Amino acid sequence: MEKWFRIALFATAAMNLLGAFAFVPANPAGREQFGFPEAHPLYLWILAAWIFAFGLCYLWMAIKQRREWLFIAIGAIGKLSFFGILLILAITGELPMRAVLGGFGDFIFGILFVVWLTRNYENKNG
Repeated sequence: MEKWFRIALFATAAMNLLGAFAFVPANPAGREQFGFPEAHPLYLWILAAWIFAFGLCYLWMAIKQRREWLFIAIGAIGKLSFFGILLILAITGELPMRAVLGGFGDFIFGILFVVWLTRNYENKNG
Protein backbone atom coordinates (compact mmCIF):
# COMPACT_ATOMS: atom_id res chain seq x y z
CA MET A 1 0.00 0.00 0.00
CA GLU A 2 1.30 3.44 -0.88
CA LYS A 3 2.47 5.38 2.17
CA TRP A 4 0.42 8.48 1.28
CA PHE A 5 -2.75 6.41 1.04
CA ARG A 6 -2.14 4.70 4.37
CA ILE A 7 -1.69 8.12 5.98
CA ALA A 8 -4.92 9.28 4.31
CA LEU A 9 -6.74 6.25 5.73
CA PHE A 10 -5.46 6.97 9.25
CA ALA A 11 -6.43 10.64 8.91
CA THR A 12 -9.92 9.98 7.55
CA ALA A 13 -10.43 7.33 10.23
CA ALA A 14 -9.67 9.95 12.88
CA MET A 15 -11.94 12.47 11.17
CA ASN A 16 -14.80 9.97 10.99
CA LEU A 17 -14.37 8.59 14.50
CA LEU A 18 -14.30 12.08 16.03
CA GLY A 19 -16.82 13.53 13.58
CA ALA A 20 -19.40 10.90 14.46
CA PHE A 21 -19.76 12.54 17.85
CA ALA A 22 -21.02 15.74 16.19
CA PHE A 23 -24.17 13.84 15.26
CA VAL A 24 -24.83 12.22 18.64
CA PRO A 25 -28.16 13.75 19.75
CA ALA A 26 -26.72 14.84 23.11
CA ASN A 27 -24.13 17.03 21.31
CA PRO A 28 -26.03 19.93 19.69
CA ALA A 29 -22.91 22.11 19.91
CA GLY A 30 -21.15 19.79 17.45
CA ARG A 31 -23.84 20.46 14.86
CA GLU A 32 -24.29 24.15 15.68
CA GLN A 33 -20.59 24.77 15.07
CA PHE A 34 -21.09 24.22 11.33
CA GLY A 35 -24.73 25.24 11.10
CA PHE A 36 -26.07 21.73 10.63
CA PRO A 37 -29.79 21.57 11.39
CA GLU A 38 -31.32 19.66 14.26
CA ALA A 39 -33.07 16.41 13.41
CA HIS A 40 -34.94 13.64 15.15
CA PRO A 41 -32.62 11.52 17.34
CA LEU A 42 -33.28 8.47 15.15
CA TYR A 43 -31.66 10.16 12.13
CA LEU A 44 -28.83 11.59 14.19
CA TRP A 45 -28.01 8.19 15.70
CA ILE A 46 -28.07 6.57 12.26
CA LEU A 47 -25.65 9.20 10.93
CA ALA A 48 -23.38 8.92 13.96
CA ALA A 49 -23.35 5.12 13.80
CA TRP A 50 -22.53 4.94 10.08
CA ILE A 51 -19.88 7.65 10.23
CA PHE A 52 -18.30 5.84 13.19
CA ALA A 53 -18.50 2.46 11.43
CA PHE A 54 -16.82 3.84 8.32
CA GLY A 55 -14.13 5.32 10.55
CA LEU A 56 -13.47 1.92 12.10
CA CYS A 57 -13.22 0.35 8.64
CA TYR A 58 -10.76 3.01 7.43
CA LEU A 59 -8.70 2.45 10.58
CA TRP A 60 -8.72 -1.33 10.08
CA MET A 61 -7.58 -0.98 6.46
CA ALA A 62 -4.78 1.42 7.48
CA ILE A 63 -3.54 -0.85 10.30
CA LYS A 64 -3.77 -4.06 8.27
CA GLN A 65 -2.57 -2.35 5.08
CA ARG A 66 -5.51 -3.87 3.24
CA ARG A 67 -6.87 -2.48 0.01
CA GLU A 68 -10.61 -2.87 -0.40
CA TRP A 69 -11.28 -1.26 -3.78
CA LEU A 70 -15.09 -1.41 -3.57
CA PHE A 71 -15.17 -0.05 -0.01
CA ILE A 72 -12.92 2.86 -0.99
CA ALA A 73 -15.19 3.53 -3.99
CA ILE A 74 -18.25 3.62 -1.72
CA GLY A 75 -16.34 5.84 0.71
CA ALA A 76 -15.38 8.24 -2.09
CA ILE A 77 -19.00 8.46 -3.25
CA GLY A 78 -20.18 9.07 0.30
CA LYS A 79 -17.58 11.72 1.06
CA LEU A 80 -18.02 13.61 -2.20
CA SER A 81 -21.81 13.43 -2.07
CA PHE A 82 -21.86 14.70 1.54
CA PHE A 83 -19.73 17.67 0.53
CA GLY A 84 -21.80 18.25 -2.61
CA ILE A 85 -25.08 18.19 -0.71
CA LEU A 86 -23.73 20.66 1.85
CA LEU A 87 -22.48 22.92 -0.94
CA ILE A 88 -25.79 22.86 -2.82
CA LEU A 89 -27.79 23.52 0.34
CA ALA A 90 -25.47 26.40 1.27
CA ILE A 91 -25.71 27.93 -2.21
CA THR A 92 -29.52 27.73 -2.10
CA GLY A 93 -29.60 29.30 1.37
CA GLU A 94 -30.84 26.17 3.18
CA LEU A 95 -27.65 26.00 5.24
CA PRO A 96 -25.11 28.65 6.22
CA MET A 97 -21.92 28.72 4.16
CA ARG A 98 -19.96 27.58 7.22
CA ALA A 99 -21.69 24.21 6.80
CA VAL A 100 -19.53 23.67 3.73
CA LEU A 101 -16.50 23.86 6.02
CA GLY A 102 -17.95 20.94 7.96
CA GLY A 103 -17.66 18.80 4.86
CA PHE A 104 -14.42 20.14 3.41
CA GLY A 105 -12.36 17.33 4.93
CA ASP A 106 -14.69 14.86 3.24
CA PHE A 107 -14.09 16.63 -0.06
CA ILE A 108 -10.31 16.34 0.32
CA PHE A 109 -10.44 12.67 1.30
CA GLY A 110 -12.99 11.95 -1.43
CA ILE A 111 -10.58 13.36 -4.02
CA LEU A 112 -7.68 11.37 -2.53
CA PHE A 113 -9.81 8.24 -2.70
CA VAL A 114 -10.65 8.91 -6.36
CA VAL A 115 -6.95 9.38 -7.12
CA TRP A 116 -6.14 6.07 -5.43
CA LEU A 117 -9.04 4.32 -7.20
CA THR A 118 -8.01 5.53 -10.64
CA ARG A 119 -4.38 4.56 -10.04
CA ASN A 120 -5.42 1.11 -8.86
CA TYR A 121 -8.17 0.38 -11.40
CA GLU A 122 -5.82 -1.51 -13.69
CA ASN A 123 -4.51 -3.56 -10.77
CA LYS A 124 -8.09 -4.48 -9.88
CA ASN A 125 -9.27 -5.19 -13.44
CA GLY A 126 -6.18 -5.85 -15.47
